Amino acid sequence: MEGAPHESHPSLLELPEELRPVGVLLVKALHTGVDIPQAFADFCGKAYVKRDWAGGASEFLVTLFEDHQDLLAEMARIPDLIIELSSGHQSLTCMVAYRWAAQSDTTRLSRLAEALAATQSKMCDPEVVHIMLALVTSLAITRYSRAEQMMAVAEPQAKEEHQEGLQEAKLWLAAGRIVCSCGQESRDIWDHRLRRKRTAWSWDSPAECAALAELELNLTPDQEGASLFQAITPPDWWSLAVQRAIDQIERSIEPETAQSEPAPEPKTALKPASPEPVKAAQMQQAPVIIVWNAWPFFAGGLVGASVVALMIWVTPWELTKPVPPKSTVAAAPAISKAGPAEVKAAAAKPDAPNTSPAKPDEIKLESSDEAWRLKEAARMSETAPELQALFDKICKGAWAEHEALLSGSSAELPKEDPRYEKLLIWLHIDPPDDSEIRTRLPGLLAALRPTSDTLSLWEKLSYEGSPMKLPIQAAARRQLHENKDAWSASQEQDLSRLAW
Repeated sequence: MEGAPHESHPSLLELPEELRPVGVLLVKALHTGVDIPQAFADFCGKAYVKRDWAGGASEFLVTLFEDHQDLLAEMARIPDLIIELSSGHQSLTCMVAYRWAAQSDTTRLSRLAEALAATQSKMCDPEVVHIMLALVTSLAITRYSRAEQMMAVAEPQAKEEHQEGLQEAKLWLAAGRIVCSCGQESRDIWDHRLRRKRTAWSWDSPAECAALAELELNLTPDQEGASLFQAITPPDWWSLAVQRAIDQIERSIEPETAQSEPAPEPKTALKPASPEPVKAAQMQQAPVIIVWNAWPFFAGGLVGASVVALMIWVTPWELTKPVPPKSTVAAAPAISKAGPAEVKAAAAKPDAPNTSPAKPDEIKLESSDEAWRLKEAARMSETAPELQALFDKICKGAWAEHEALLSGSSAELPKEDPRYEKLLIWLHIDPPDDSEIRTRLPGLLAALRPTSDTLSLWEKLSYEGSPMKLPIQAAARRQLHENKDAWSASQEQDLSRLAW
């Protein structure tokens, strides 16, 4: 092995001497393309046990994976990032958080925010506040409760240098507050479009109209954050929606002292706005990716301590599915996963043109969520090829055959491997036929990740007709009785709703 390129890699010089042997093995794995996840896990398992080593280890990883940032982001572990931040460094966290934002991986961003909130008392670096504020902005629309929690931690620590980022985060948090009670699909639409405000969006599909209808229910005049929505919605619709809000306020404060007088005739309610499509010929503009400068993620370790930019990118959504009324929409994050190729092809088949508006009772939540599940299953099959063999093996077998693998106690896929969690999520979305495996899956995921992300996935998969509805109900009941201390008060309420 002497004289091999990996032994003289310049990034090894950034490592403490004690870490160089595992560093050499990681360089070799990346150079040959063999056993990279295992070499990475071995390196991090040794590097992030001492805060004094964290800075050098992070600089090594950032330099080594400069041309493989997506791979680094896929393998990065939240506890290691927290140790890095607590040591006064942030180059690795900034790089992988940037990639998560670029990939619209709100699951990992939410987990980072959750870990930061739990450990913020150990952080004293102003750059950590920049990262917290970036997380607030990134999660405000789709994960409002997590963004609100992050703001509660970041705001008391904000200094003069944080004011620009703080005001931006407050604006997005206010916008998230407006739609936080809307269905997840509507919030995904708003998140995607609010970050591309120069695009000439159409507003005539069932999903788009449903998003507008839900927004209208939550609008009040002059509320903070409304300007973001006004910038991208049809002007005529916005005027009508605001007028309806004003009319409702006026009706609610009509003089109570005039009880002896005959009640006035109620004002004729404005007909719900059915926004006209924005014609493509009227406004032809290329989508614009908003780059938030001055404070959020990335580039910290490469050019110094300052955190320079965050690209907030949301994966394009197919906005053709009808969305049920607000009262029936389940709240849950969209998790970009996948399944069989034939399912993907069927899901991608364009819908027939709709020649007449759908009646409310024709809009089915089951079909919408089932379509989501099948598309996510297809996407997972494409994005996780390294897990395909394990997934296929589990689907062909029974619990007794694969208990060790599914429990994370096998050498083939230990619980500490980040692929283990991804496999459990994939099996939730596209579960095998074995009833015992289905029954066990939710408990395994809850034991690994007792967080709001798990509850959100369970909510999305609890629709009528879902293959995981009954296993999730049973698991939620068990969590309330057997693992109650792992959940917060608000999470317990979510569990109760799922359980019954």
